[in-house]
Amino acid sequence: MTAKRAIEPTRSFSRISPLIGSPVSIRELFFKNLIRPPFETIPMVQSIIEEETWKAPMVAYEEVKAKSSQPSLDSYIIDVREPNEAASQGSIPSSVAIPLSTFETSLALPDIDFEAKHGFNKPGKDQEIIFYCRSGRRSTIASREAHLHGYTNVKNYSGSWLDWMAKELEKK
Repeated sequence: MTAKRAIEPTRSFSRISPLIGSPVSIRELFFKNLIRPPFETIPMVQSIIEEETWKAPMVAYEEVKAKSSQPSLDSYIIDVREPNEAASQGSIPSSVAIPLSTFETSLALPDIDFEAKHGFNKPGKDQEIIFYCRSGRRSTIASREAHLHGYTNVKNYSGSWLDWMAKELEKK
């Protein structure tokens, strides 16, 4: 008996599933050649493929350092680590925190509730937002979630906290 391969939990299409035997993502169908042109040119399918493959632009230490040195209401640096991590490791100056564990629900909050919960104004959909975490993995997830919630100026600090600390220690 062979073990079934785990399917990633992305959008599934129940009307297609009986053909395959299990829920599958549109990407999996596409790459298994079960969806072929002209289906990929259908706007809905094209939109789903773009959503699943979207990646935030990366920013480097120098850009984050400049933003943290001169904070602006037009730009946010958001730490998505859990509060205990930030408390024990430190954080980038002028950054604000939205833990990844509450990130999606926080983005769905009305502006006034968001401010009450986090202590700062909810970012506007077109404001620049730079996400970071410890190593870049959770900030990648947060960037994608923000994009899916309609935020258009989302960036990811690829090196995140580990890169920040290494660069800061180099200066000393």
